[in-house]
Amino acid sequence: MPRRLLVVSYNHPPFPGPGGNRWLAMARYLRDAGHTVTILASDAFGGLPDDDLLGVVRVSDLKASRPLRRLFRRGELAPLTRPEQDAGLELPPTPLLTKVIVPDAYVVSWLPAAVVAVRRLVARGHVDCIVTSGPPESVHLAGLLLGERRPAWIADFRDGWSFEPLREPFPLAAQRRLDAVFERTVVRKADVVATVTEPISDDLRRRYGVDAVTVPNAYDHGFDVEVEAAELPPLPADRRLIVHTGTLSGLRGRDPRPLVEALRRLAGEPAVASGIAFVQVGPISPADDALLGPLREQGLAHTLGVVPRATAIAIQRRAAALLLITSADVSQSTAKLYEYLAAGRPIIALAEGNEAARIVQETHSGLTIPTADVDAIAAAIRRVASGELAREYAPRGVERFAYPGPAEAMAELVETAIERRLARIG
Repeated sequence: MPRRLLVVSYNHPPFPGPGGNRWLAMARYLRDAGHTVTILASDAFGGLPDDDLLGVVRVSDLKASRPLRRLFRRGELAPLTRPEQDAGLELPPTPLLTKVIVPDAYVVSWLPAAVVAVRRLVARGHVDCIVTSGPPESVHLAGLLLGERRPAWIADFRDGWSFEPLREPFPLAAQRRLDAVFERTVVRKADVVATVTEPISDDLRRRYGVDAVTVPNAYDHGFDVEVEAAELPPLPADRRLIVHTGTLSGLRGRDPRPLVEALRRLAGEPAVASGIAFVQVGPISPADDALLGPLREQGLAHTLGVVPRATAIAIQRRAAALLLITSADVSQSTAKLYEYLAAGRPIIALAEGNEAARIVQETHSGLTIPTADVDAIAAAIRRVASGELAREYAPRGVERFAYPGPAEAMAELVETAIERRLARIG
């Protein structure tokens, strides 16, 4: 039956980065199925023209306060109308913002206004189920602070909280204990716990005994209209392209140096070097730019910078192979992997023993290579140059990682959450 959902998701577009894409797509398919979805998000990056139409409520966020940003030396934060306007690479936050407030600074800058808005919507009787989607972890406290008179509640974990977290540990034992209390209380109080990867679900099942359910991220083919209309930048027409989209290095210790070393070695093999080109699409740090500089001079690398998401996906579909760089974290499964699966091109995944490697292997969508194995990376690129990798490409089961499947799974969890909530209150 149609349900009225309230989704608390700080990182909603035009937030720069993939964090908000999960509920942007999820909400679209839940609405198509007849559900009403209201999304509560931050106003720090502005809004979008269709916010009112789609039921997106922007809540005041001190993150955007100019006086506070000057005080903490964070620079200006201009409102966005498209995520690609900004690379999402802000100045690093000061220790006062990352090492003091538990579980994160948003508990001060955004959560109070968010809780007021949530209470107002719930009081109006417009909510059958609330979904809190984090990080940031403090988003989940919005569900907790509603108390026992709240509607059904799903805690949706896009990353682990204390399991392979994005943030550094708190310096004081008292802070770490308080953070652990917050996590434990959220996990045990929520009616349903959902995660995006099986390792995160396994961790929560093991530590807290909850029935955590994995609802993976996925690609939204409804976006294909924009992809098909995208204008491509000039690309080498006489070479097989190996495309990477997103930042090369960054979170969780992703390291592009083995890839660069493999390309440097192949520059000495004219039969290979003349037939391939590495294309980097997205923001690039000065260090990564310097790494690729010599390869650009040799015509082996091309850096295109930040482009609209539709353009980036269109470039993926022009590739002979798609490159994925991951870290050693077992929960690692980057958002671009689902775009890669939908692109229908072989994937070269620098991934071992993590969720990304498992998905590539199970879908037979490409090769998985240890992240630091230069020889294996070079061998994979030779297979691209010869056409062998394309000839052997025979994926299967990739439809699991495209909508509407995840939205249908989430709708089932909504029913489960409502049933459990009714059982709790008698």
